[in-house]
Amino acid sequence: MSEAHIGLQSGENNPMYGRTHTPESKASEGRSSVSISGANNPMYGRTHTPPTLVKISEAMSGKVAANAMTIYIYSLNGTLINSFSSQVAAANWLGVSNVTVHNYIKSGNVWNKLYTFRNSSS
Repeated sequence: MSEAHIGLQSGENNPMYGRTHTPESKASEGRSSVSISGANNPMYGRTHTPPTLVKISEAMSGKVAANAMTIYIYSLNGTLINSFSSQVAAANWLGVSNVTVHNYIKSGNVWNKLYTFRNSSS
């Protein structure tokens, strides 16, 4: 959601303001996830075999999420310090939460009087 839209649907502007969900709609919420949980899940009570786990591991190794973006970390004088394939990788290098990296990218503020963050789309 863009910053221009924040708050446009809060309080009295929200279409559900002053309304409640019917008992029928409450009963149907989450039904799809409940229908395949527990004993209804095809993998319930089963485990992957070691060869299958190896195949899964090999297939996933080195993959980066499709929505991951390159994160660039710059010094205050504009020198590129490091780049990372995701916010999580940058956060691990800095020893902070990926939410912290996200918030500093979004705000453009200086982190710890040391670095600025930019992503591949800025």
